[in-house]
Formats: sequence, C-alpha cells, structure tokens
Amino acid sequence: MDSSLHSLHSGPDVMNGEERKRLFDFYRTHSSRALVGFLKDIARSDANREVLSAYLARRKSINCLIMGCSHWANPRNTMSFFRKFKKHIDPRFTVLDALPDALAEIAEHGVDCLPLVSPAQQTPFLENYFDVIVSDCLLTCCSFDQHEPVIKEMSRVIREKGLLILGVVHSERNSTFRMTERPIMNYCRPFADYEEMLGRCGFISHAKSSVETRLPGEWSGMKISNSILRQMG
Repeated sequence: MDSSLHSLHSGPDVMNGEERKRLFDFYRTHSSRALVGFLKDIARSDANREVLSAYLARRKSINCLIMGCSHWANPRNTMSFFRKFKKHIDPRFTVLDALPDALAEIAEHGVDCLPLVSPAQQTPFLENYFDVIVSDCLLTCCSFDQHEPVIKEMSRVIREKGLLILGVVHSERNSTFRMTERPIMNYCRPFADYEEMLGRCGFISHAKSSVETRLPGEWSGMKISNSILRQMG
C-alpha cells in the first residue's frame, strides 16, 4: 500500500456532535434515503436486473462490502435485495464507515455482518476478496483528493469481474454543497471525471445501467447516477 495514503485526510469533513446526531437521525427518519432507496433505483434498469440475475445464479454465496454504512438496516436491506434475484444466495456482509455511529447501531440491532471503522482509501482487506461492493454516494461525501484513492482501494479489494454497485452525485463542474437536514459536506465533479478514474482502475460500466435522478430544490442542477460496473482488471 502506498505510504503516502497515511497523510491523506480520510472520510467526511469534520462535523461537531450536534451535526453528527442530525446526520444519523436523518437516516432514521428518512430510511428511503438509505440503501433501500438506492437499490430500488438500481433495480429500475432492465440491464441491471439481468446483470445481477446472471452474476448471482452462478454462486451459492458472495462476499459483499458496503462502503459507507449510514444506517443500521443497510445490510439487511441489501440481503433482501440480492435474494430478489436469487432466493437462496448467502451474502456475507462486511460494512465499513469512517464514523462509528451507524456501526454501533448495527451491533445494538444484532445485524449479522462484520462492522469495521476504517478509512475507505486504506482498508485491512486482502486483495481480490469481495465479489460485490456497494457504495452509495461515499465518493460524494469525501473531498475531491480522496476520490481516486478510494476508487483504487475498491479496485484492489474486489475480485476480477466482481460487481461495483455505485451511486455518485455529479455536476457540470466541481461543486460543493451542504443540506441543512443532512449536515455533511458534499463534493461533486463532472460525471466524465468519475468515468475516467473508474476506467483507469479497471471498472467498466454496463450499457444502459445508469439510472439518473436529480437532487431536490436549489440543488436540482446536480444529478445522481446509480449504476453497476464490472471490474475487468
């Protein structure tokens, strides 16, 4: 691992205690904005449903990493999502976040997964370990200088031809914004920039995979792209 990563800022920008409480309260009261809503968007694409059905059909179990676990129910909802495509699949979940709040709730609710507090750009996992990585707007919650290191780490830990189920917020130019109800700084860049970084790390998007929506209100100029990419090495 590149030793220079030790000097990088990792995770979201610093929030005070009240802001962190509001952030995690947001997901408790807006559960549709957690992974359940993201995965619902993914399933709107015929191409995505075909990719998931074919990928899971060949496997009895999968190792799945959720990068950025903002809500304790995310592993359970992701398991239910996979079982819509293969009823008897056995997903083994590892969930990672730079903030411990949601991971503590996972333990409180007895969710069957391995929770880990770790920066996303330098994890303790073996190379080529995970079959599937799920990451909804993790990159958006990280500063611009973290985007490529996080993608490189995704590429390191995912298996060849593994699936990256990815959500990003993108804009015409590099932009930052912060919502009152969800007090975390967001970093958005043009979608072509994400595609270039992902491509350099071996991730190839499936045709017709992207499901796009827009942010509400004053941020409606920014789009959310939810898609499935495959790691081709």
